[in-house]
Amino acid sequence: MPTREQALAAAGRVLAEARARRDALTPLEAARLAHEPGGSSIEELAERIQAARHRSAGLAARQNEAA
Repeated sequence: MPTREQALAAAGRVLAEARARRDALTPLEAARLAHEPGGSSIEELAERIQAARHRSAGLAARQNEAA
């Protein structure tokens, strides 16, 4: 049985891989995958994804400036 540390490291690798695959998608591709009937439109989801990516990029830029 793996140790707690090994399990957390494995989970971290899985999460990092999943995020990398998600981030490689265009906002429209990600929106199509996230869309659920009766929910937000694909266009609205794509706009929200794009806005979230812009916020994230801005945060990363500010952190790099502070370093």
